Amino acid sequence: MNTKKANWMFLFIVASHAGLSLLVSFVPAIYEIVENMAVNIVVSEITIWLPAVLFLAAGESRPVAFCGLKRVHVSTVLMTVLFTLLLEPLITLVNALSMLVTDNTVAGLGPQIAQLPLWGMFLGIAVYGPFSEELAFRGVLYRSYRQQGNRLKALLLSSLLFGMMHMNLNQACYAFVIGIALALLVEATGSMLPAFICHMCVNGLSVLLMFAMDGMDTGAMEQMMEAAESSLGGEELLLVISVYAVIATCSTPLAGCVLAWIAGREGHREDLRELWRSRKIKGDRLMSVPLALGILICAAVIVLQLVL
Repeated sequence: MNTKKANWMFLFIVASHAGLSLLVSFVPAIYEIVENMAVNIVVSEITIWLPAVLFLAAGESRPVAFCGLKRVHVSTVLMTVLFTLLLEPLITLVNALSMLVTDNTVAGLGPQIAQLPLWGMFLGIAVYGPFSEELAFRGVLYRSYRQQGNRLKALLLSSLLFGMMHMNLNQACYAFVIGIALALLVEATGSMLPAFICHMCVNGLSVLLMFAMDGMDTGAMEQMMEAAESSLGGEELLLVISVYAVIATCSTPLAGCVLAWIAGREGHREDLRELWRSRKIKGDRLMSVPLALGILICAAVIVLQLVL
């Protein structure tokens, strides 16, 4: 699959997301339907995996081989979970830093999401969501961009698009970091499976946290939500940033060591080295009109949310 088709796919995802938001805002009947969180999750993810499936079906390569869906060692799966846990402090730090200028978007949805049973929350947010997004962003976009030669540029661009696709500054910031980690796992294993497992663990931890908060009394939960949604940069938030900065400074290098171990176990350590060396390769141009339009739409939505 060439980069031009991949860029069209991204534009289609963005346009579908934006179009759905407009329909929800201006058509009461549709708003009542997607107000149900379960329906909302199903429909929103369809706008991600369906374009990916259509573009894969239209390509000349075999979808499974192109996306890198292949088995890995059991030890790799276990170490991927450890890798995710070691990355969590960095993800939390970036999340907290973004809250200096904007609200915590996911925390604001906590009460609605917690209305679902735990199995439904986990299936929708920690399984269905990661599968859809990994198929589109690591399976199609990253693999397509990677073919142009400069793997580092492909990693950064696909991660940036993954962040911007969420269309709010808070999620865009930490999703960019997560996207980099997921693409590194793809390079370290030659498979999309560990990226899916990592993504599932990140979302699964959020689901468990929401479920735990739902078990609290209403007053305590509301108080925690107000604190989580605060974007004023108070002393509490600065303290959280300071603590997690220290923890992330220690845990992130350890995550790097685990990633190197995974690459060695799967025989892809040279691919990680090539990722850095490829920065000197000029490669083909990735930017095109569809990609520019997709990025512009995402940026406009993010800015409007900050201003309004």
